[in-house]
Amino acid sequence: MLEPERIVVNISINVFMMKRVLLVLLTLVSVFSFFSCGSSDATDTAVSEAPKKVIKWKLQSWASAGDATYEATVEFARMVEEASDGRLVISTYNAGAIIPAGKEFDAVIAGTVEAVHGAPGWSLGYFPGAVFYNNTVGGLTCNQQRMWLEYEGLELARKNYEPLGVHYVGRLTPHNAEVFAMSTKPLNSVEDLKGFKVRMGSAALNEIFARMGAAPVFMPGGEVYEATQRGIIDGFEYVTPSVNWGMGFQEVADYMYLSPSRAPTDDQALFVNLEVWNELPADLQVIVTNASFAVAEQYYVTEIVRDAEALISFEQYGTKIQKVPADIEALLSKTADAYYAELAAADPAYKEIYDSVMEWKKICNQFNIQ
Repeated sequence: MLEPERIVVNISINVFMMKRVLLVLLTLVSVFSFFSCGSSDATDTAVSEAPKKVIKWKLQSWASAGDATYEATVEFARMVEEASDGRLVISTYNAGAIIPAGKEFDAVIAGTVEAVHGAPGWSLGYFPGAVFYNNTVGGLTCNQQRMWLEYEGLELARKNYEPLGVHYVGRLTPHNAEVFAMSTKPLNSVEDLKGFKVRMGSAALNEIFARMGAAPVFMPGGEVYEATQRGIIDGFEYVTPSVNWGMGFQEVADYMYLSPSRAPTDDQALFVNLEVWNELPADLQVIVTNASFAVAEQYYVTEIVRDAEALISFEQYGTKIQKVPADIEALLSKTADAYYAELAAADPAYKEIYDSVMEWKKICNQFNIQ
């Protein structure tokens, strides 16, 4: 049995030891708390003060100075920068500013620029079926094209462009039916097409009009005015009335021929280098895609109003505005149908898209969707 004094001593020692242990524990907790709070504060400060990563793109448009479609390129870049809070900044350039006009698609494949805004028809050498994403004789209207893209056209485009190293984002500047042609000479019948030197915007149209007896050539839009003025070409096709007016074509061509037969719609689209696209964060991919769609709708509505105003301006200027003769339309339709059928028979990828477009057109006609 322990003596009372020893009990007191032991209790005192135990109490003393407990106090020491508690003191050590409290000290450790305080130190841990200090460093934890300090670390948290430092982390919070680092997060709040860390500069956001800014991605920069160069985007060249197919459009030359004075072409209204370039406005859409600029608006797209502005919208993306604003929606991304400055995380994606896109510098825009007119045709020819960085790479030669007409070579935009080659450049986006090579990565010379991160993105281009241009005609899908300019990529026919890589992907013949791209003609259905640009303009097609007797094809879909702008509204029908928009619905077809939602249905399966967008999926088909991306499936065919990605093996080329390009991501097809979507159309950026869709148009109403194009002006059939502007000309320095009258086109009264099929006979007037023989030897007619005409600028066409794609290899497909060049081939079709060559079969019709014309002498088609390809050239970028920025060269059309001077080529017409100097007599190098007799006429040209180039988008809608408002775009033609903005380019000053009333000064060099006396005749404007109207018909939706050659191009019920016409699209220029947004293409991004595939590697660049895959490196883009998912939320920025969504922003780019949504901005493209939003600008496309905005541009189309605005252009319709401008087209109506432009036709009045052409008439007041003295341009002779006429309908395309029926025999020219009939020959065009017959020639184009044969051309498309030939390519569909020889190219399964082309046929898949061709069949899809024709089936969608049939559905639209069934319900009178224009």
